[in-house]
Amino acid sequence: MSKNATKLVSPVGTAVYPKLVHPDTAFDDAGVYSCKLHVSQKEYEEFKAKVDPLVDAAYKAECDKQGKEVRKAPSTPIRITADGDFEIFAKQKAKVITRNGETLEFNIPLFDSQVKPISDKPKIGSGSKIRMSMTFNSWFVSSQGWGYTLRLREAQVLELVEYSSGGGGGGFSASDDGYTTTGETFGEVLADDAAEKVSPF
Repeated sequence: MSKNATKLVSPVGTAVYPKLVHPDTAFDDAGVYSCKLHVSQKEYEEFKAKVDPLVDAAYKAECDKQGKEVRKAPSTPIRITADGDFEIFAKQKAKVITRNGETLEFNIPLFDSQVKPISDKPKIGSGSKIRMSMTFNSWFVSSQGWGYTLRLREAQVLELVEYSSGGGGGGFSASDDGYTTTGETFGEVLADDAAEKVSPF
């Protein structure tokens, strides 16, 4: 993650088909971690108001770079679904190959309601109450136009709904009476984490 990347923290929302422990490989062999959150209209508008200035600045910069106004991709990660749900969508590839041929692997650090790292990762399913830490990332492809994604960095599980074996399924603060883990302490995780030293707090 770039040192200048803007970190964003979502409101607490209801997870829809979260892929936070095991990446989805259905459409990408490298695997993709992802989570859709459904939030209230008020929370949606407040979060969108934080992201819109980043969108406007990044889009203007790309237009200046291209020397013309470029078209925008039709899909965005902050959207109102066909069913009228207010949705925030974040994702992160599980594996990336750099231009130098180096393979980088990622996972999604998880924290419980008391901001304690979850080492015994549960089967987090739809209906769980989640808060996500993300970074804003814009992109441009001539055939598709300009767009942006929200890169999923960490997730906080405040209420856990586990899926069955046969089913699918930075800036955090503690929440009383929420889901808690029996795993290691935050300090122990930071001591072991030599690759990523940026805390979500």
